[in-house]
Amino acid sequence: MQHILLISGNASAADRQRCGGFVDFLRRRARLEDPSPGEAAADSPPREAAAEPLLRLAARGLLSYGPGPDETEILYTPSREAVRSVLAAGGETGFPEAVQKKHAAAFRGSDGALLRFPAESGEGHVEVFITDWSPCPAACAVAIHRAHPFAADLAKPDGAAFTGRYVRHPLTGDLLPVWVADWVRPDFGTGAVLVNPAHDATDLAFGRAVGLPIRFALAPAGYDGSPATWPQPPVVKSGRTIRTGPYDGLEPGEAAARYFEVMAERGLAERYRDLQAGRWKIGRLVPDATAERALAWHPARHTVLPGAAPEAGALAVRFEAADLFAAALAGTEGPRPILVAPAGEQAGDLLALRLLAADLAGGPLEPAALFLVQKVQETKVEAPAEVGSLAALLGAPVQQVAVIKQQAIEQIQKFLRVHRELLDQAVPPGQPADGAALRPLSKVKAAVREADPAKAFSLLLQTQKQLRELSAEARTGALAGYFILAEAVAGLAPPAGLDAGKIWDDIP
Repeated sequence: MQHILLISGNASAADRQRCGGFVDFLRRRARLEDPSPGEAAADSPPREAAAEPLLRLAARGLLSYGPGPDETEILYTPSREAVRSVLAAGGETGFPEAVQKKHAAAFRGSDGALLRFPAESGEGHVEVFITDWSPCPAACAVAIHRAHPFAADLAKPDGAAFTGRYVRHPLTGDLLPVWVADWVRPDFGTGAVLVNPAHDATDLAFGRAVGLPIRFALAPAGYDGSPATWPQPPVVKSGRTIRTGPYDGLEPGEAAARYFEVMAERGLAERYRDLQAGRWKIGRLVPDATAERALAWHPARHTVLPGAAPEAGALAVRFEAADLFAAALAGTEGPRPILVAPAGEQAGDLLALRLLAADLAGGPLEPAALFLVQKVQETKVEAPAEVGSLAALLGAPVQQVAVIKQQAIEQIQKFLRVHRELLDQAVPPGQPADGAALRPLSKVKAAVREADPAKAFSLLLQTQKQLRELSAEARTGALAGYFILAEAVAGLAPPAGLDAGKIWDDIP
């Protein structure tokens, strides 16, 4: 069956409730349209089903982890491939053009280059995004974030630590030590930074703290090597190149162009525009000694591992998936899903869903339909919870802001009161519905099919009034249809014994 997925993000409680009510409406509609068993819901996937895709994300370096003695928050950073898939999406994606424009505008861009630093071992490399490489010959280290795959198999203390590994500088061939540093952001560039203390203030502070050399590859005008002209760090985009052999005497722009040309010829550099989308919480790992060993958490290595044969020091954990992860996993399985999201989350969790689904499935998410539900306006009108939630859903089309007024509350209350009166005259079990009597209900059914609960409710109110004015004998033939539609529109349980699917099909 088709998944109907709610993406609520950081919406207010009232907005989430309205969206949830609309999802329930769509699911009731789906059961009537296709009463066969097996309706899919957006619940968290089983532990064993979620573990494998989570481990794949971890292996690609797309996960980072939050602190906590009792639980570990898992944050997802989209891959470059996922970002490209969203930006390259054409018109037939299931996402309206206006939504796609909001998604494209949500990315923060930086122009620069990707430099590849081959590992000293000869296996693999560390890729670094950099916006100014004019002083790069003086770089003395590479820093990576704690969950970077280059050091996934190593224990890493908090703060900063040397990994014991080296990479080759793509321009000079120098061996650069690779450090883990908490200040390196997983969601900027590649999660790896070229450390150049003489030419960057952040790098200078880090270099002084851990004892890295501070070498100059640029010096201000007037530098002649004497103590009186020794430069003071950091020197940023100024002066000329020094101690770079054949590249001495170049201005920063000239040096950057020449360095890039050389590294690109070696296949170790390419022009690149980095697009940052941020990070999103996709769940948490909770220590659980009774959990099936689908996953384990290694606190020293700061990484999630397969749990079947855990390493020494690893803890048995269970994965509690956030709604975003559960929806992305469900959205990549079976038929194209229907998505429901607060209108204010278009560039939030709705964008994250597209990115995460692309990283999980290797291709774009293409929903069958997308419903953006407008917010619920704050009100001082008081009402029971059931009445207030129905007023938010049924008082206005979901494409409009829901303004809950006293009049709407009273209308809902009257509707519920009359509905209870009609239940007292319920259709006897097994009595067939009257086809002719069901005909006036066709407009209500059409509005349900159009996914317009507000319109369906307005028509159902008229039907309810007409039924109430009929004699008990005259209304019997239509009651069965009314009760099925009242459940579809407002979630009100019908009397026992009614064949909902057949009655729905009998309504013209």
